[in-house]
Amino acid sequence: MADLTPSSTIAEACALWLIEKRRSQTVEASSIETYEATVRTVVLPACGAVTLQEMNAGRCDRIIQRVLDTRSPSAAKKLRGVLRQVLGLAIRHGALTTNPVQHVQRLPGTVKRESSLTTEQLIQIRGLLARWTRPRGPRPDANRLEDGIDIMLGTSARIGEAMALRRCDVDIDSDAPSILIASTLTQTKTDGLKRKNSPKQPRQIRRVSIPGFTVAAIRRRLDGAGPEGTAFLFVTKSGAAYSVSNFERLIRSFREDHLDELQKMGIDTEEFTPHLFRRTAATTIEREYGISLASRLLGHANENITRNSYVVSAEAVDPRTAGILDEFVGKRL
Repeated sequence: MADLTPSSTIAEACALWLIEKRRSQTVEASSIETYEATVRTVVLPACGAVTLQEMNAGRCDRIIQRVLDTRSPSAAKKLRGVLRQVLGLAIRHGALTTNPVQHVQRLPGTVKRESSLTTEQLIQIRGLLARWTRPRGPRPDANRLEDGIDIMLGTSARIGEAMALRRCDVDIDSDAPSILIASTLTQTKTDGLKRKNSPKQPRQIRRVSIPGFTVAAIRRRLDGAGPEGTAFLFVTKSGAAYSVSNFERLIRSFREDHLDELQKMGIDTEEFTPHLFRRTAATTIEREYGISLASRLLGHANENITRNSYVVSAEAVDPRTAGILDEFVGKRL
């Protein structure tokens, strides 16, 4: 790999940085694809021709602020994050002595999403699902959507974790039904749809006791799953795992078909995504039993993450979560 010099351009530095990322054994393929897209669509248009020696703090700041003004806070944050790493590589090559990104202005924080659903709203959503039809074409797969919602709502699992559940991960016949959240689904252009043998982070593996309405949803999913232990609960007609993007498309279709009804319920339709049900479960637990139990349920490493946004130091989550969700949600559904 060629060395960078002060006269190397940001584009050249990005190319070497991406090679380094691809060679890494710790960077997920999905993350590499995200980096590549950020370089192609944000970094190179903003400053690809600028040389490393020209990247002082003032110029870095102006470039990032221009992207903030002309594109979006998200694009500006992606630019800053990639530039910080790329210029760090330049320091290791001896082309820079300091990283100018450390001295740029702070970018505005992301607006925290705080919507959660009430029991009344969940009952109304269930009613809409029961009546969901279209004038033409096949009936939407409301049962799949309802089961996915009930599993996320009863466990606070991420959508990828829910779609990755297999027959061997669920125990619904014991006195304390539970599921093991130990994997997630990822999808990249290179590898396609794959099951990752841990959630977002390995430390987030956890066993969660589940309420009755989630047991019912899992029982329905098991009826359509293969007999082998590794059979996924959510599958396509061909028997393949049902992807996160497919489930997200399903929930978008439901939202678009019921915009007026959802708005009349007082629901922020922009936040009507799979994450809303994860947040609703955690909010219910936090309000009744505090931030510590909610943080364990979410799989967060510490309570500050739970407070600030929304993984677990021990595998088992307190089984009280199932009783709480049955008490405050399940008996009303």
